[in-house]
Amino acid sequence: MKVRAEIREYLYLALGVIGLILSYQFFASAISFMARTYIATSALSALIGFTFLAFSIQLFKLSAIAMALKEKEERKVS
Repeated sequence: MKVRAEIREYLYLALGVIGLILSYQFFASAISFMARTYIATSALSALIGFTFLAFSIQLFKLSAIAMALKEKEERKVS
């Protein structure tokens, strides 16, 4: 069970980085669509980019909370 707890923090961190990369990709495509005057597609792509950005920020916060709880448990045991 302890192995799962150690993996969880890094899983949240990895998923947050993946979400950040996806948000960058969607923001870049939104700019590309804007240059070609595809306004609706650009707005949708930017919205998806903001969604992935919010997702990654929440996962980074969740990872930080999980790591802090892990350190607190280690201090309590020591």
